[in-house]
Amino acid sequence: MKIISHRGAAGLAPENTLLGIKIALRYQVEYIEVDAQRTKDNRLVLVHDDTFHTKSGKEVKVKDATLAEIRKSGSSQHKIATLEEALKTADKIPLLIDCKGDGWQDPLAKTLEGFNGPKPIVASIDSRQLFAFSQKRSEADCFLSELTKPFDALQTAKALGFSGLCLHYPIYNPLLYFLAKRAGLKMTMYTVNRPISAWFLHFFYPEVLITTDFPDRFAPKVKKQRFKKKKKSK
Repeated sequence: MKIISHRGAAGLAPENTLLGIKIALRYQVEYIEVDAQRTKDNRLVLVHDDTFHTKSGKEVKVKDATLAEIRKSGSSQHKIATLEEALKTADKIPLLIDCKGDGWQDPLAKTLEGFNGPKPIVASIDSRQLFAFSQKRSEADCFLSELTKPFDALQTAKALGFSGLCLHYPIYNPLLYFLAKRAGLKMTMYTVNRPISAWFLHFFYPEVLITTDFPDRFAPKVKKQRFKKKKKSK
């Protein structure tokens, strides 16, 4: 079973934080998923909702605030992270970047332009923006997300040349799985937190990557390499 750790490791740490990513790295996961949104000054930050509350209680849209303004509103313990920081923290484990909101295509293309680490998956529920991004970064793995209409998503992904699908796990079915495989599309499902459910789904859909808030329930810990000190020859 191949695992994607959801929103960093949302069941083990505050979601979409660098701490969550660091915890996910303790386990043998295929990807670490994070949510990304564009700020007013064209930075990509790890935030799921399209609004946040300032310390005074005012609700502000992420796209209408700068990175500095958003960070002022956050916890001093876990500052709002940028995508650049997330990529650096994840190191050799690729990210699955779930892009939210509008206008993220150019900032994301620019961020990945100089990135030399493992190739991330770029996912979005917005096929129009995802296609626009795929034209800027033709080598990128682009996955179309969908909550309710899997066959529509399948047809759109095929038509627009996307690499795969990110689907809510209850909408999977054997026919969809067969058609997606035949089309050469990779598949992920979200969000599965019960081990019995994960193993059941893996039995029927063995090639689908399973996204979970609790990587510790499904993925073994990474074995620490032990380096023996060489004895100095006399």
